[in-house]
Formats: sequence, C-alpha cells, structure tokens
Amino acid sequence: MPRKNKILNIGDTAPLFTLTSVQRQTVSLESYLGQQSVILVFFRGTW
Repeated sequence: MPRKNKILNIGDTAPLFTLTSVQRQTVSLESYLGQQSVILVFFRGTW
C-alpha cells in the first residue's frame, strides 16, 4: 500500500530522510538528531 504524504506544519517533527549535498556527500537528518537544531526550507522550483 503506498504511503500517503503528510503536510508538515510549523513545529511538526520532520520524517527522517537522507539526501545528497551539492558537494556530493550523503547528509542524513538522523545524523543531526540531538546534536543541533535543523531548519528545513522548501522552495517551489520554477527553474
């Protein structure tokens, strides 16, 4: 069964994810857990 996407609101806990940085390094949200605060910003791409 496909997982339905949930809209995040201010103050919600983000789901854990892993992405590739512009330096081609793997960055995981989990690696920051308990270490420092993280701010997520989503831009709707128009380029």
